[in-house]
Amino acid sequence: MTNVDTLAEGLVDQFFAQGQAATAQAQRWTQTGELDRLTVSQLRLWAANRALDALARPTGAGPARATALRERDALIGWLEAHGYRALA
Repeated sequence: MTNVDTLAEGLVDQFFAQGQAATAQAQRWTQTGELDRLTVSQLRLWAANRALDALARPTGAGPARATALRERDALIGWLEAHGYRALA
């Protein structure tokens, strides 16, 4: 497992922990490590929103945004490398 795998899987876990924990998609992820296309679309939006939210922080927006952008790129790259596609 690479650092990107660890980071991306941690972000997916964080996504589900923030209000999605009781869903069938969360159970599927926990039990089999699989994601459906709707969840992939939601993950991509969630990651993009995290980067935008970092701009709203009064201090440290630069470093927070850089981290959120790096995490977003890692998550999207990981999803695509594992064959996960968002809804078109």
